[in-house]
Amino acid sequence: MDNFNRVKSVFPMLFIATLFSVPGFTQTGSTQQRIVVEGTNVEAVSTSSTDFAGEWVVINHEDQTERLPGSSIGDYLGIPFNEAGRMRAETYDLSEWSLPEFQCRPHPVPYQWRAQGSMRITKEIHPVTRELVAYHFAYTRSLDRPIYLDGREHPPEYAPHTWSGFSTAEFQGNTLVIKTTHLKESYFRRNGPTLSDEAKVTEWLLRHGDYLTVTTSIEDPTYLSEPLVQSVSFKWEPHTELEYFPCTVINENISDKVPHFLPGKNPFLKEFAEEEGLPYEST
Repeated sequence: MDNFNRVKSVFPMLFIATLFSVPGFTQTGSTQQRIVVEGTNVEAVSTSSTDFAGEWVVINHEDQTERLPGSSIGDYLGIPFNEAGRMRAETYDLSEWSLPEFQCRPHPVPYQWRAQGSMRITKEIHPVTRELVAYHFAYTRSLDRPIYLDGREHPPEYAPHTWSGFSTAEFQGNTLVIKTTHLKESYFRRNGPTLSDEAKVTEWLLRHGDYLTVTTSIEDPTYLSEPLVQSVSFKWEPHTELEYFPCTVINENISDKVPHFLPGKNPFLKEFAEEEGLPYEST
């Protein structure tokens, strides 16, 4: 056999041996699966989970009123208030949005999912290991929200609280499970329902092709008697861009009064029940 034919016969065996001797990696998330190659003692480790990066638009038939005028005052259907939570909602005054310190506040977690506009998810990749360190979420009316996947711990209770809180996540199969703490006290609906700075939020993100379903659970020992669970869906839209949100603080109403109603003094609470023909107690 001449040298050329020897090379031709040896090369396929070398190539096959190389495949079985080097672990292969395909990284799209953080869930690891072991693949055992039959007939060998070699285990190849790969990661297999969904990639959420991209531009997303909300499917507007879900929670549509939250993306337009907001829910009516007094519409608290389905919210598991305790007594403190109900009193906080019923003493809410919509005119607080005219206060300069509130006009440009970002929508908090978890309301961001139900706010108007599109949403962008980007990936933060470690420059050396190329591992996924974090996802970054951005909404129309929000700050950057990092979601850490590198195993870091949540900060102590006395650490600062922010509109987006502090979020860590892990993949459970193809579902991204996010845990958020350290939230500022803020609204989870725009008609008065409030979450305290003790609230904890869990989010489950599941992608089905071009569709993304986000399920949220709010646990708040201050204002809720049990977890509040909601869901919302988005559609992947690579031909859109997250819009710029211009916000300028203005003096709409010059007043020396703090917007609020004393308990039992809100004159607008029964309007929703009357408009819908419902018993006031049920709302």
